[in-house]
Amino acid sequence: MALYLKYRPLDFSSLVGQEFIKSTLKAAVAQDKTVGAYIFTWPRGTGKTSTARIFAKAINCESPIDGDPDLTCSVCQSFADENLIDVIEIDAASHTGVDNIREIIEKAQFRPTQSKYKIYIIDEVHMLSKGAFNALLKILEEPPKHVKFILATTEIHKVPDTILSRCQRYDFKNFTPIEISGRLKYIADQEGITVDDESYGYIVKSSEWGMRNAVSLFEQLVKDNTISYSHIIETLGIMSEDEKKDFIMKLLSRDASLLEDFESIANSGKNLKIFFKDILSNIQTESIRLLQLWEDVSANIHVMDLLSDMLMKSKNSFDEIMTYKIGLLKITSSYTAPSSLSISNPSSTQTPTTTNLSVSKTHSINDNTQDDLVASAEDIFALDTPNDNLVWKSTVSPSESSTCTDIDVSKLTLATKENGWKAALSMTLKWSTYSLDWDILSISTKTSIAKNTLNKTENRDILFLALEKIWVSVSDIIVS
Repeated sequence: MALYLKYRPLDFSSLVGQEFIKSTLKAAVAQDKTVGAYIFTWPRGTGKTSTARIFAKAINCESPIDGDPDLTCSVCQSFADENLIDVIEIDAASHTGVDNIREIIEKAQFRPTQSKYKIYIIDEVHMLSKGAFNALLKILEEPPKHVKFILATTEIHKVPDTILSRCQRYDFKNFTPIEISGRLKYIADQEGITVDDESYGYIVKSSEWGMRNAVSLFEQLVKDNTISYSHIIETLGIMSEDEKKDFIMKLLSRDASLLEDFESIANSGKNLKIFFKDILSNIQTESIRLLQLWEDVSANIHVMDLLSDMLMKSKNSFDEIMTYKIGLLKITSSYTAPSSLSISNPSSTQTPTTTNLSVSKTHSINDNTQDDLVASAEDIFALDTPNDNLVWKSTVSPSESSTCTDIDVSKLTLATKENGWKAALSMTLKWSTYSLDWDILSISTKTSIAKNTLNKTENRDILFLALEKIWVSVSDIIVS
């Protein structure tokens, strides 16, 4: 027998996680306040069907203990022996038609033979046809007093609202790493299996937070009553941590040599899907750590976004390796804003001139290739990174055509968008106030994060260009 079936929980006490759902259902049984229809939803492998079976057993148990089945009465014994005909489990994926539901309705009219209630557990209920749902709706509206329905689905959005409105809904959650590893250690102790900590960590991470996935993978990796990480690497074709770290460093630095590394990995027969999922997970973990230190992670987010898109496309790709190569090419060839920009004004009636901007700085700042969070988040964050030592200079001298005493903010924001500034950052300019004193532009911002946004190297460069485009030449910009 498969381990996930052998160690399937028999009562609420042995059911891992879902504490709120367990306590609520136990209270309903203990107080005899169960309703006619329930629906359990959300991720696969989180215990929906197991909970439904335990709940059905508890409802019919002859002497439940605080809402938990006692496992010793005749009903519980018949259920364990799969002889309890009053609990009917139906897989809606293979019984999708209206005739299947009509058959249920006809049989539901007969009273139970061994227990108090006739209980129908319908798994993957979202697979029912429209006609089947309409037929089911009739009996859910006024179910016989001796009948109860427990529906389960992973795709709640496909279940009609008319059905949902007649059910008591319970949303299951993914298991935590502690819950999964704890259950695996219990199974290992019961089976006499030796497992190292690295293997537990790998199984938990690969389970996608589903208990069934974790136990199935656990069983697959057992060799001579042992699970070792070295055996996992050999069996599943995964990369070592050092190899993954080296690949991640090249990803984040956009080192084109990672394409050669990928060729070697692909030719070695490694499991590419597992490899890239691990890479994505590691970058995510590191990004969270950096965020806690108030570090900029925009480059990491950009890489994760491209990796996620690559993995999604690989599922239906006719050439998986080519899809991965294209994804890696997108990452390594991502645009980086230069520190020196040039622009010509084609709309001018004069001979087009090129404006060269140079930036000098006496304080080191982090030049980000991606834009910061939109300035609407300013009230949440309060970064006070000093930028007082920054000196920004333009090689352009003020001309008579550019002398003015006011800034047209709408034209300025439009010009910044045309020169590569993200549209969202125009809000920073919109909320700021301006003062132009000959060739010195002073910008007063509302918060420190807006100040830091405008003081970024690439944003300052684009701002200089935008000002030139609306015929305002400045030699210095002061942000306060």
